[in-house]
Amino acid sequence: MDATDSKAVIGGEVDGVFVDGECSLAELRPGIHKDRKAQRVRVSLGAGLRQRGASGVPVRITDLSTHGFRIETHLQVYAGTKFWVRLPGLESSPATVVWATGFCVGCTFDRPLHPAVLDLVVNRQGAANS
Repeated sequence: MDATDSKAVIGGEVDGVFVDGECSLAELRPGIHKDRKAQRVRVSLGAGLRQRGASGVPVRITDLSTHGFRIETHLQVYAGTKFWVRLPGLESSPATVVWATGFCVGCTFDRPLHPAVLDLVVNRQGAANS
């Protein structure tokens, strides 16, 4: 199976929330990667997402860069939705949904992460998984 065919099957409980579905790990829209401002790193991070006036919900971040990230969530969100995302060990950051397909949602940080902060988050994940 090559990278264009790979999929993650989501089923069962993720951080206390039951989800069931499929999230493609391949390119979801032709040409999407050429528009990215930074290379994304594959991760598996629990994070929190909160819209204005609502309670926070757990989500799973599956890739991350200084400028954006992809999450798996049970929520139905749409392009243009604004929210706050809390990465492990960091303060909440404002972000905006760029695209949403099923359980997969691509987002951009309203203010990019500093590269050292990205490295810190990714390295913490590696240490937690070893």
